[in-house]
Amino acid sequence: MAEIVAKPVSRPRSRKPASVSALALALHFDVSPTYITNLDAEGVLHRGPDGFALDQSRIVYLRSLRRERKLSPRGEADADFQNAKAEFIRLRISEKKRDLIPREEAAGDMEELIGLYLTGLSSFPARCGGRDLQVVV
Repeated sequence: MAEIVAKPVSRPRSRKPASVSALALALHFDVSPTYITNLDAEGVLHRGPDGFALDQSRIVYLRSLRRERKLSPRGEADADFQNAKAEFIRLRISEKKRDLIPREEAAGDMEELIGLYLTGLSSFPARCGGRDLQVVV
């Protein structure tokens, strides 16, 4: 039996880009119409004689958001804060797993080990010392 393959139905496209009102663009961007008017006044978006070109306005708006994020000191401060918070949480988890211990505890353990080592060295008999060794020529 022959296989039937459905071809995708293509809609006729108009050569003229879709133009929308400020209200429709605001709904599309999920912002208020006043915000769209402010963006138009600031020169970010451009209203044509038929309204806002939908595709062009979307591209321009996304580029302006990216530019603001790169230039915003608050965005950088928020990112630094999030990184510091994540590092703090990682340290707390490591401490709870006993991968990390407080510095005072580590220093106390090290002093105890050094004391035991020195005590062990001092218990060696004197004949193991360097004075008792003679070089025979």
